[in-house]
Amino acid sequence: MGEAHNNLGNSLMALGRFAEATESFETAARLLPSSPVPLTTLATAQQATGKIIEAEMSCREALALNPDFAEAHWNLALNLLLQGRYSEGWQEYEWRWLKTGFTSPRLHTDIPQWDGTPLHGRTILLHAEQGFGDAIQFVRYAPLVSQQGGTVILECHPQLVSLFQVIDGVELVIPFGAAPSGADYQAPLLSLPRIYNTTLDNIPARIPYLYVPPEYRRKWSSLMSGYRDTRRIGLVWAGKSYPDPLRSCRLSDFAPIGDVDNVIFFSLQIGEESEQGAFPPDKMRLIDLTVNINDFSDTAALIDQLDLIISIDTATAHLAAALGKPTWLLLPFAPDWRWLLRRNDSPWYPTMRIFRQKQQGSGWAKVIETVSAALEDRSL
Repeated sequence: MGEAHNNLGNSLMALGRFAEATESFETAARLLPSSPVPLTTLATAQQATGKIIEAEMSCREALALNPDFAEAHWNLALNLLLQGRYSEGWQEYEWRWLKTGFTSPRLHTDIPQWDGTPLHGRTILLHAEQGFGDAIQFVRYAPLVSQQGGTVILECHPQLVSLFQVIDGVELVIPFGAAPSGADYQAPLLSLPRIYNTTLDNIPARIPYLYVPPEYRRKWSSLMSGYRDTRRIGLVWAGKSYPDPLRSCRLSDFAPIGDVDNVIFFSLQIGEESEQGAFPPDKMRLIDLTVNINDFSDTAALIDQLDLIISIDTATAHLAAALGKPTWLLLPFAPDWRWLLRRNDSPWYPTMRIFRQKQQGSGWAKVIETVSAALEDRSL
């Protein structure tokens, strides 16, 4: 019966019925008192409903039952990082490689992992992991690694190669699977915050740290030459092809900002959800040039031509902020760990402003009303 209640909780989580899921996980935990599994899933539900301290306690109770349970370490890492307790959180985050179903394979385990000591002319292979946004956020550490006196090779998603080629201190950028032999050390990008003992007080937040390659700048300067005499705002309303309904919204939700004076909106939406751009809200002038986007350098060059980016939590938001562009980020009630709690800014991105849902299940209406009011007040 305990496993059945835990499975039911997982199904309710997938439906966004977090309060009911919490009850199912609590029942499972009572019926399976020696198992760390229901306590770990309970922590996920608690965090989704804003019970952050309770979620931390559930993770620690699970680890008291099994100190090597990777899923509990993973959930604890996300919880601690969300709280801004980075010193503890980065240590727990190293358990990601042992978590069942982790989204990235562990690469180059035959090469010693770098521990932050000076390189003294040796070669280090830095490699991206997880999604595009993760790579964009944490590639900021590459110039710091190069200052340790070695040669930096960066391995990443093919769509990011041309963009990352102009990062200071990186000797060579290659797509996944093309790493040359002979590296003396390796490090995953998301292990670098731990290696550098990153806290909220010393995040390397020098902006910009990404730049538009010159040939892409010329291309998009030409494409945008007819839109110079008005405010230009980029929009992203959904994540991947099958967007998370809690993290994504619809273009129609942006109707309140559609009639702001002297503004042209530009779609930065990629994938299936871009089709919504053919039917913008009334009074919204929306231009879609994304047929010209082939990789993230194209996206960066289009962003560079705009005055402001308004986006849900996507890689495009990371990219805009890494370029130093004013970026307004729309977040659900339960945000990803990197955006912390209750802040309207980000210590990772000085040009970012955050607009948050205030209650679970409250939708996007009030968030976009706030964005609309802020947009009316802003001179771009």
